[in-house]
Amino acid sequence: MTRLAAFRPGSGPLSAPLYACPTPPERLTFPTYWYRLPNDDNFLICTKCYEDKLRSTPFADVLRYDHLDFGPGSSATCDFNTPRIDSLLRNAIASNNFQPLLSFTEQRLSIKPCAGTQGIKGGNGVKWFKPSNDEIPGFVCCEACHEDVVLDTNFEPRFSPYWEQQPADQTWSCDLAIPYLRRSLPQFAWTGDWYGFVQACRRRMSLPECARGVSAVAIQKTWFNTVRPSPIPDMTICEACYLDRAGWQVDAAPNFAPISFDIHQYSTQLLCDFSIAPMAACADILLVHGMFAKWHHFATLTAGKPRCDPEGIVDGEWYGLPDPTDPTRNIENFDICAACHAGWNQSADWGHLFRRWTYPPSTSRLCDFNPSAPAYADYLDKWNQMYFTRDPAPFIDYVSRFASLSKCQGTKQLEHAAWYGDTAASLLICPRCFEEAVRGTYFASAFALQKTQLPGAHHCSLYSPRMRKKYAEACEQQSLDALFNFATEREHIYQQTMPQIEAFLASQQQKMEMLKIAGQHRANSVGALSTYNAFTGGNPIVSGFSPGIVLSTLSYRQQLRDLEFDPQRPTMMQLEAKWKEVE
Repeated sequence: MTRLAAFRPGSGPLSAPLYACPTPPERLTFPTYWYRLPNDDNFLICTKCYEDKLRSTPFADVLRYDHLDFGPGSSATCDFNTPRIDSLLRNAIASNNFQPLLSFTEQRLSIKPCAGTQGIKGGNGVKWFKPSNDEIPGFVCCEACHEDVVLDTNFEPRFSPYWEQQPADQTWSCDLAIPYLRRSLPQFAWTGDWYGFVQACRRRMSLPECARGVSAVAIQKTWFNTVRPSPIPDMTICEACYLDRAGWQVDAAPNFAPISFDIHQYSTQLLCDFSIAPMAACADILLVHGMFAKWHHFATLTAGKPRCDPEGIVDGEWYGLPDPTDPTRNIENFDICAACHAGWNQSADWGHLFRRWTYPPSTSRLCDFNPSAPAYADYLDKWNQMYFTRDPAPFIDYVSRFASLSKCQGTKQLEHAAWYGDTAASLLICPRCFEEAVRGTYFASAFALQKTQLPGAHHCSLYSPRMRKKYAEACEQQSLDALFNFATEREHIYQQTMPQIEAFLASQQQKMEMLKIAGQHRANSVGALSTYNAFTGGNPIVSGFSPGIVLSTLSYRQQLRDLEFDPQRPTMMQLEAKWKEVE
């Protein structure tokens, strides 16, 4: 469920519906059109659900159509795409009475949203439910999922409130946030197969979760591959990922089977292919949405390419975007490896936008869609916008503007860098922050500095949310006076605080590095574990160590304590608090 403090509605022509519904955990971070209830701003219905489920119903006539911009750091998800609402909608259409559906949507947001598989700590007002007869040990579901998935099914009488209070220091996660269980419950409930659901829960909840990029010994898990139309070469999918993405699908599940290993392969280290970004993307784009045949094709293509390596790929097959200003060349500093091109772009029918690019022999490049790449999260955000809207323009525009720009360094001083802004007002803006927050705004061309290289060391002023908000206010008021006055005072406080803080942190880091070297030397001499085990409490109880080793160990531990309880630390904390007041 979505709760947003502020909306900025606008007017505009009807846009094309979203390609897919942004159902949790998917969330939209970009401005787009939504439908809203007549008396509730917070219950959101995506344009995909409106087209697929509501356009031809009387309920469509009461909805408002608004363009909403959630602002930096905010996002939204569709509130309409749940089994409970599907049931209420069917009943409403059959009876021509939409009041029960409207009443449910109006009260639904009073329930705390599901926190997903990451869970939530006690004391947050979440109500929990469980099977009444405790037939599924450890199973709990939150009130939101109980409302959205359990109620109005044959299994409703089999659940009851969990009366034991969740301790404040414990994190509980909703088991209906697990995709396999959430998708399976309505299917089992439709046939009344409670025993089947119980067994499905026990099976899925007993499995270790799949960790991205972490391998496991073959015998530790059950592994799956396709058997129809053919096995995908060298593919290994852990059982948890198989169940969550395919195991609940009546048509797709029979196309998979466990992999058989001989006794000599039991100790083999295996990596789940669905823990690798391009294979996971391919599955989420196609397999989860019931397009098994297309998924099988592109998963086979992706699996046949060199793995997207966080250390980079030498002599790889690379794809880029044509530069909008010069289509004869690609946008510089933006490279997608062959595996990610197949798993992300071709799977989503965007392969035609990209162009093969060749580098000189022995060239190593890091794929920009690898999670370790500096701009991975930003590119993924814009790629998701392209996926949901089927409009590539914002993605191409973002890549062309930002691919060659370094990340903002915040308070770090940069030597001989290029800046926008005004030195007299102590307001300097790095090229990246200018692109993110200034270009296209009222004062974008009014600053004295326009990507001007300055001598000496300077830091960016516009990286923080506070400063960006003040700049936006200046544009609204069409006056820079208040911003310049604040920036001057802010820079004064910066000079009083940050140089001392950074010098202190640099000193601490240097001491820590020296202690690491000393610790490694000591460990090589006597063995770290043995040394630490030689001491108990505050007094050493030593056996089998020379006095020199004992003294060096005591000195090492004293230096660690001195580093942790440095007498300058309270002063530095005060300076940091002073800077945070204006940062």
